Amino acid sequence: MDKLRVFVGAQLAGHLLREKAVHRFEYLADYKGPPVFLGWDRTHPPREWDTFPPAFDGLLPEGVLLDQLLAKHKLDRADKWGQLTAVGQDLTGFVSVLPEGEGQPIGRSMPGESPRKRVAIAPPEDGLPYTIAELVAYHGKHKLRMSLSGVQPKVSAIYSRSKHCFEVVEANGSYILKPSPQAFPGAAENEALTMQLARAAGIEVPLCGCLPARDGPGVFWIERFDRWGAANRNRVRCEDMCQLLEVPSSWKYAGNLETLARVIREHCSNPKLQLVKLFHRVLFCWVTGNGDMHLKNWSLVEKGPLIELAPAYDLLNTKLLINDEDESALTLADRKSGLNRQLLVDYFGRDVCGVNEKMIEKTLHQLKKADWNRTIPGSHLPVEIALQYDALVMDRLELLLG
Repeated sequence: MDKLRVFVGAQLAGHLLREKAVHRFEYLADYKGPPVFLGWDRTHPPREWDTFPPAFDGLLPEGVLLDQLLAKHKLDRADKWGQLTAVGQDLTGFVSVLPEGEGQPIGRSMPGESPRKRVAIAPPEDGLPYTIAELVAYHGKHKLRMSLSGVQPKVSAIYSRSKHCFEVVEANGSYILKPSPQAFPGAAENEALTMQLARAAGIEVPLCGCLPARDGPGVFWIERFDRWGAANRNRVRCEDMCQLLEVPSSWKYAGNLETLARVIREHCSNPKLQLVKLFHRVLFCWVTGNGDMHLKNWSLVEKGPLIELAPAYDLLNTKLLINDEDESALTLADRKSGLNRQLLVDYFGRDVCGVNEKMIEKTLHQLKKADWNRTIPGSHLPVEIALQYDALVMDRLELLLG
């Protein structure tokens, strides 16, 4: 039988076991800490699966990172146990997974402790001393020790205040650097602009921006919200919707927006407020042409005693990158395109999320007052692309606001 130790912060919570095709998780009899995943009550009998457990599957790398992991560790794509073993010390959130007798978790977690904000950084234009090739190839040359989901190339980094620049690290970073995928030039600038617009529209987003690489193209950078404190040792619960629904990451497009509202009602400490936030973000994503907000792009975090929607991430105008992109990655009333005010506001806002008239009007006002016409043309996007972005936003705002 194979066995992995599962930690919550620095505390050993239980073991993940594998015998032939069966996987099982068991809490330690004397474990008194937070549940490993929301819904995994400590009093529950051992959990069993005849496939790799979805909650742990959601912690594994995807895309370019997965390819680099497989090559560097000589693993098979189907060997998810081996993948988890390789990167289990530096996962998203406060869970660590380590083999018996090998190493200790990096992080710690204190139940009820509220995360503290880092001192904000303001990187200079020359604050990224790497070429695009160096960033993309980094995990091909260094043994991949951390995991992040998403198909884009990305690396972990810290920020040196003495050198005024980012420094790439193998694990335990405070920031994520994301060059544009080769197939989608300009995606980094697109994401930086869309996140800026989200903040202007009243949506909570992490500190982020875009810097030129040493050879010119832009690289999107974003602060991690699942860790804080000295050496990033304080870890925060963070679970995406695939994990919360206990479905594998490969199912991330097989869902609907109505289910997000149900999960928020089931798990959030202040569901009425979080449903308003959900409604707000769904409207914003539609207005900005984001057709890729799948289940893994929605997460819940633990902030002290509260379970809330995580700050928004992976916001970008995918319509500019993929011409035939659906309007929504998840269905709404069984539709992914042809959305309108009746579906978005009357059905999703009022009926599904239960948002009252006052909050609906406030949300629409926040979208209306964002300085779209100044921010989009003033971005790092090429003029022609910026004009396309602005035209799409104006068309959808007119449909939404009238």
